[in-house]
Amino acid sequence: METPYHYYNNKLGFKIKYLTTDRNHVDSLCLISYNTLYKRMKSKTCSEKQLREGNWAGEALILFSSLSRDYKDRITKAFGVYKEEIKKSWFAQHYVTDRNAFDIYVAHRYGENKDKKLDLNLVEQYTYDASMLNTVLQLKTNRKAYAKALGGVKIDIWDSLSKDVNAFREVPHKLPATRDGLRRKATNYAKALKISNKEAYLSIISGRLQNQNAKKVTEKEQMALLDELISKHTNLEYELIKDVYNSVAKQLGWKSITRQTVANRGTKKKMTTHAGRNGLKSLKNNVLMQNKRSRPSSPMLYWTMDGWDVELLYQKTSVNDKGHKVTTYHNRLTIVVILDAHNNYPIGYAIDTHETPTLIKQALQNAMQHVKELFGDMYRPFQLQMDNYGFKTLKSTYGAVSPNFKPAAVGNAKAKVIEPYFNRINKKYCKLLNNWSGHNVDSGSKNQPNEEYLNKIRKQFPDKEGCIKQIESIITAERGKVGIEYCNNWLNTKEEHKSIMSLESYLLTFGSNTGETNRLKGSGLTLSIYGQKHTYDSYEVNFRHQSHLEWSIQFDTNDLSQVLAVSTDGKERFILEQKYIQPMAMADRSEEDDVELKRVRDFNKSIEKTIIEERSQNAEILDPLLSKANLNGTLAKLLLTDSLGQHKNNKSKERLDVHKNATKLKNKQERKEEKKEIKTFADEQQQYYKDKVDVNDYLDN
Repeated sequence: METPYHYYNNKLGFKIKYLTTDRNHVDSLCLISYNTLYKRMKSKTCSEKQLREGNWAGEALILFSSLSRDYKDRITKAFGVYKEEIKKSWFAQHYVTDRNAFDIYVAHRYGENKDKKLDLNLVEQYTYDASMLNTVLQLKTNRKAYAKALGGVKIDIWDSLSKDVNAFREVPHKLPATRDGLRRKATNYAKALKISNKEAYLSIISGRLQNQNAKKVTEKEQMALLDELISKHTNLEYELIKDVYNSVAKQLGWKSITRQTVANRGTKKKMTTHAGRNGLKSLKNNVLMQNKRSRPSSPMLYWTMDGWDVELLYQKTSVNDKGHKVTTYHNRLTIVVILDAHNNYPIGYAIDTHETPTLIKQALQNAMQHVKELFGDMYRPFQLQMDNYGFKTLKSTYGAVSPNFKPAAVGNAKAKVIEPYFNRINKKYCKLLNNWSGHNVDSGSKNQPNEEYLNKIRKQFPDKEGCIKQIESIITAERGKVGIEYCNNWLNTKEEHKSIMSLESYLLTFGSNTGETNRLKGSGLTLSIYGQKHTYDSYEVNFRHQSHLEWSIQFDTNDLSQVLAVSTDGKERFILEQKYIQPMAMADRSEEDDVELKRVRDFNKSIEKTIIEERSQNAEILDPLLSKANLNGTLAKLLLTDSLGQHKNNKSKERLDVHKNATKLKNKQERKEEKKEIKTFADEQQQYYKDKVDVNDYLDN
């Protein structure tokens, strides 16, 4: 009776035919149907595991240890307990894995520069091969003992060793399976062993993995020629490189090479040839070492910016040279985004048909305005990164926005986190819209929408304004997603990294200009902005001193409450505020009107006081001069004395009695102020008309 047990891959198996009910076998226990057992063996939840499928090499086996306790008991009751054969063959008893061989193979180096190592799988194989050959030579030397172990009969030693080697599969060796092949292998190994163990170990390594092999390309000139052909910017095919090299080799008496030699050299010298074949940019991005960077720890530490041709289509109607209206549907817009790398918050943006320095300035201006909305003032980013586009033109703008600005290295796309951000935006938002043009449309990527369907719905594409609204809604959604976190983390930004952009700097950098100059009048400085008249003035006294100058006005179209007046020579600059409009009718007056009216009065009083003090100082300076005898009878003395007397109430003389005159002046001034306070609004109006001031200067035309 055959045994139902069978060892396979060092695991005890049980022949399935002894278990099933639908197998025609006289000794079957008929415990389960084959279909049911097969399903259980394929199931991940059942314990039964198939050890081997039935094929020409043997019958189907189930792993004995995977069977239930009930099945195991019934099997052992019917067929007994399996007893493993413990006795090993004579060859197996003498086999020992050679650890020294393993160390030699691990340390082995080969190649032109001896910089290549053996694959670990080869190290394992060569170690087992050397260990097997050690055992073969040992048994051959002790052939009498070996023959005795085989029954004491006369034997063909190589034939017997060959059979033992083929039968021994406890290690995955690759010794020859034939008698003569084993003899040659062992003989060569024995010869090398006479020199040294290391020499014997190395003798079984393939020649292509050793240094002593003769190479077809050995001279420096040959290698240099091959490397330069591979590095050619025209990306020559390896077959063509082989032909060119061989044509030169024939003239110089070199050995010819194959395409595989070129391919091997190309792989080995990839770092050297990569830049020539693919460019410096590709070398930096794919071969050279790159830095690993962490995100900024808090907001406003690091802004990065770039332009993106948004992959959303819009329709545009224009008139051609013949006067016909033509509608196109392939148009796309460009957005310049300012991104805070702290959590990819889009702090600023601007949209137009293509990227220009003007569009970049608009994006930066939008960023500064948004910062003011978030944090109450125009804080500047501590660091700003951009690409090299328009850098010379925009350098002063970048310097005004950030104290630290630097463009990314040319060709180093990975230095900018904003490009992966655009890819994410495209996939997350744009792809959901019907006018999506496809991912990376300019590169010919296969990830494109159905062009036939796009053509059918092209008339449904939005116009330019509609497409702008689509893009703005995406930015709004992105801001809403990370905005709360961004504002909360602003509290973690250190004070030394915070700096505020002054209004003067902001208007000089981003302000618009009418292109005309204006001069200050009593009613203020009036200019026309987009067809609307606006009047501005300043409460700085020095601005009144410069009333003779012509002023160029810088203004923010989003906020006309304040403007910057710049003299034509650029030396004088003043922040002006929009003129407050007072109502004519007393009934229309509000508390705010009273406050603003008092503000103007106080300012004028301060100017009058300044004038009086300055004239008084002049009188004190000139009094000693006028007392000199040599000025008597001169017209200058008569004019100056009269002038001082008329305008300063003979103050020079009255100061001789300081206390008396000071009291008189004080009382006189107080009475004058009281009279002014009790004047009615009607009196003021009458005085106003009496002075013949043109009211039209205070009205909008």
